[in-house]
Amino acid sequence: MAQRRRQRTEVRREQIAEAALRIIGTRGVHRLTAMELGAEVGISDGAIFRHFKDKAAIVDAAIEHLAGLLFEGFPPAEADPIDRLQIFFLERLRRVKEHPGVLRLAFTDRLAEAAGEASAARVRELMARSTRFVRDCLAEAQREGLLDPSLPLDALTWIVTGTLQAAALSERQAAGRGDPEQLWDTLEKLLRRSRPASPGRKRGAAR
Repeated sequence: MAQRRRQRTEVRREQIAEAALRIIGTRGVHRLTAMELGAEVGISDGAIFRHFKDKAAIVDAAIEHLAGLLFEGFPPAEADPIDRLQIFFLERLRRVKEHPGVLRLAFTDRLAEAAGEASAARVRELMARSTRFVRDCLAEAQREGLLDPSLPLDALTWIVTGTLQAAALSERQAAGRGDPEQLWDTLEKLLRRSRPASPGRKRGAAR
């Protein structure tokens, strides 16, 4: 019985954390109140603080929930660095679609605005981790001759991360009308210098 209660508590805490992300992402930091959270989760506003001691603890939990959504199964293990980027790119957009108003927060400053100094630093580190992954993949691809080595690595990184951010924040993508694979295919054609023959590779294999 005690174990079931703990499990229910953990589920409720996760629901509150995701609701906090959703509220911040869609309505703004000023709407993150116990009343709004209670309405979102379907419990009384007083019940919110049976699970968290204060608003700061809710924001911290929301940040860790976001980290889990962003980095579950990360990083991809494919040998080809551009294939790793493809999986990363498509997976991020898939999760944005599955969690509208939640993962889009990863591409704005709203969550950092709601957090204290230490928590805001944690948000910035999550974003920096993604950027480092993109840059490392591109650097490896240049070393392997898959990208033009004369192209500035920082500029390439901004092209990939900027495209991903624009797609994630697009209302078209949020409504499920965008085609992430078509977007990636176009981006890859611009990036990749040459592609070794691999008959077994199929479009959409990164799913």
